[in-house]
Amino acid sequence: MAVQCLLLCSLMMMTVSGALYERPSYIHPCRRNDPEINKCIRNSLNFVKPYVARGLPELKTPPLEPLRIEELAMENNAGAVRIKALFTDIVALGAGNYTIKEVRSDLKKLRIDMSIGIPRVETRGKYEVIGNVLLLPVRSNGEFWTEFSDITAIAKIYGKAVERDGESFMGIEKITVDFTMKNARFKVKDHVNTQNVLGEAINQFLNQNANELIQEMRPAASQSIGKLFRKFLNEAFTNLPTRLWLLED
Repeated sequence: MAVQCLLLCSLMMMTVSGALYERPSYIHPCRRNDPEINKCIRNSLNFVKPYVARGLPELKTPPLEPLRIEELAMENNAGAVRIKALFTDIVALGAGNYTIKEVRSDLKKLRIDMSIGIPRVETRGKYEVIGNVLLLPVRSNGEFWTEFSDITAIAKIYGKAVERDGESFMGIEKITVDFTMKNARFKVKDHVNTQNVLGEAINQFLNQNANELIQEMRPAASQSIGKLFRKFLNEAFTNLPTRLWLLED
């Protein structure tokens, strides 16, 4: 009786596992030995864009449009801008309108590099900042709004093999991100320095020095964004067996 129960339970688990890991209609698989594998991966990632924008509950990925981020911390200890910043209750619009421009991959090492273009991203939320900007002490908290346009990002994804439920997955070990943009605009409502004149001066300073500030903060921002999207992509890939998006023959 115990043996029969064990066999029945094993059969049920296999059935459930098979049902869980069927290929979704939005996944266009690529063949590992395809001489144009990079083009295939690029096209597949662009095809899935509207689905990712809406969110994929079955892969445990939240919507990209809008993208809601509970908390994003940055710290920059070099250069003219030396600050600790904490951004919370962030809502970002435009991240789901990405285009994968180019892909370079080494799938034996589970390594994928890609160039990404995003026309415009608008964010709003709350912030806390402490530190020094151009040797001037800064301590502020309040609400912020930003707009970035013509963004180009280079993302390097380092994967690792993960075995679970008799299936192989690609876990995301690390992501590095670097980015450039042509234009940026800022607006803050400072709750500490509440005088209107000072508030306008802060906004004027941010916008007049936007490019310089972005260059100073880019390493810290890139690191924080990389951590955020590592979590995002790790959820997706560890809920999608490798065999469903990468065919062996």
